[in-house]
Amino acid sequence: MTTMRHGSRRALAWISCFASLAGLAGVTGLTGLAACGDSSDAGAGPGDDGGQLDSSDSIDSGGSGDTGGSSDTGSSSDARDTGKSDSIVTGDVGEVGDGATAPPVISSFIATPSSLAPGESSTLSWTLSAASAGATLTLDGSPVTGTSTVVKPTATTKYTLSATNAGGTVSANATVTVTASTVPTKPITFTKDKPFTLESGTTNYVYVPAAYDSTHKTPITLWVWLHGCGGYSSGDVWTVSPGGSKQTWITLAPGGAEGGCWDMSKDPARVLTALADLKTHFNIKPKGVILGGYSSGGDLTYKIAFYNAGLFAGALVENTSPFRDTGSSQAASLAAASWKFNVVHLAHLQDTTYGIAGVRKETDAVIAAGFPLKRIEVDGGHWDDAGAIENGHAVPGTAADIATYLFPLMSAGWSAP
Repeated sequence: MTTMRHGSRRALAWISCFASLAGLAGVTGLTGLAACGDSSDAGAGPGDDGGQLDSSDSIDSGGSGDTGGSSDTGSSSDARDTGKSDSIVTGDVGEVGDGATAPPVISSFIATPSSLAPGESSTLSWTLSAASAGATLTLDGSPVTGTSTVVKPTATTKYTLSATNAGGTVSANATVTVTASTVPTKPITFTKDKPFTLESGTTNYVYVPAAYDSTHKTPITLWVWLHGCGGYSSGDVWTVSPGGSKQTWITLAPGGAEGGCWDMSKDPARVLTALADLKTHFNIKPKGVILGGYSSGGDLTYKIAFYNAGLFAGALVENTSPFRDTGSSQAASLAAASWKFNVVHLAHLQDTTYGIAGVRKETDAVIAAGFPLKRIEVDGGHWDDAGAIENGHAVPGTAADIATYLFPLMSAGWSAP
């Protein structure tokens, strides 16, 4: 038999209709009761006897036009088992039933890289939730398929990905920023894998590796390196330039303090001028400049990086300290940084110029301020030649430690914001 739920408006209407027909026509069975169905009961379903109301028929109290579809939120939907699959759905008009399709979900939509120079490409990639399979995708109104596409914008562009199914449409945005061209405006003749000088008011030393694109069309990472007290840029440019296939960056060793120590007040401007001048001659990644230095050069590295953070992807230093000899207080330096740049700080445990206790205290303060600083501690004095004895054994030497611990970071993919 067909089961009817108490309080069902359509069930009551059916009973009323039946009673009327039975009284008027003397009907004692169920034949001819198709007339009691409402306008939404169009046609016979599978197994329907073409007008006979039997245990396979469905009585829906949702009102006219209610088929348990997307407009039915289904305050309840239960099946009464009478030996066949009778289904009774109750709910007010406009509710969405259990069978409704949920709108799609865009789990992620990103651009890699999100910043590039004119002529470069970015990959837009996206993921949808498992339940969103089958959704129709468009990118800025044009159909797309798969999980990614490559774009080559000529100007900063915001892309809109939309996903649509029977449940609706959702959208997500990703922006690709196109920076100014980095192609040098004053290219020069140079020899690869051999240091040469450039003048920017001071004499600066430059090393261009074999990896550099001589047509100047492809930007490359830059390492600005500052020597320690008593050091020379003409010598240190060799120290941080392994050359050949091992070097994937241009080295700039600014001059101005040959044989002496850096001036924390005057020399930041000198270094920044040398950097700006180099960019007019070589194609440098605008977000790929690394600053570094040893001892006094490390002091100046921290000073410049904190106060000009937006210019640098990170800092690589050896045997120095973030604040002590920089001419800037801890609070002022940390507050000056426009972003939390990357730092790797190489410290020698037997360094008596920059004692490890003080170095730990100051680098810990940088870490506590939210900077991604990694401190590496190894045996060694302030300066060691290869084979010097420290802590009872021979050590590789200060220059060798730079190659071992700092060179690999030049390929870490650091990027300024």
